[in-house]
Amino acid sequence: MLQNMKLAVLMCAQKMIADRLVTGTSGNVSCIDRDQGLLAITPSGVDYDAMQVSDISVVDLKGVHHSGGIPSTETPLHLAIYRKRGDVATIVHTHSMYATSFAVLGKPILAIHYMVAALGGNHIPVTPKYALFGTDDLAQQVIATLSTQYRGTLVRNHGVVTIGETVQETYKLAVIVEEMAELYFHASSLGTPHILSAGAMDKVRCSLKKYGQVSRTGGKTASSDIN
Repeated sequence: MLQNMKLAVLMCAQKMIADRLVTGTSGNVSCIDRDQGLLAITPSGVDYDAMQVSDISVVDLKGVHHSGGIPSTETPLHLAIYRKRGDVATIVHTHSMYATSFAVLGKPILAIHYMVAALGGNHIPVTPKYALFGTDDLAQQVIATLSTQYRGTLVRNHGVVTIGETVQETYKLAVIVEEMAELYFHASSLGTPHILSAGAMDKVRCSLKKYGQVSRTGGKTASSDIN
């Protein structure tokens, strides 16, 4: 299982760079096996194109490094989310351009499109203030903003965090956040976007659950391939 998790993290990390959700060595991905109390997370400072399965870092919930490369500088954020949210099995953190632009402005992404509902609410929220990467302050802000409702948030002056039950699902949420931000940017350049009502968004969330477009596997680990 651990090897499958490491492979899923590697594939997601390399897809992030290919899809331009990150550049250089920014961003990070992890997933957890709660039975073993271990998570696989991208290493710090390793180019995604050159990254190998053996580079993926393995740490426990206390933050003890077991194998692989030096864990990501955002490991404290991932650990804090896993400790707080027992329903979360995987985390994707990106620095995608349009979404991060909203994060820099401190602006949530409003319901300009029904797929905003995939993130759990009537908007995609943003953390209340800037915090240094790798700090408990950053982790606590992200946890508080996600609460028990949202499956993703903008991180002020930083990027995006999405959470889910599989790597595939969580990566798709990160893509949706960037698509919604880009759409909002272009629509705003043409005029004033129409924002969907709370009632309309409630109906969307019901439909997404009914038709399975937001996957819920119920599993304890996140080792799905990225399509």
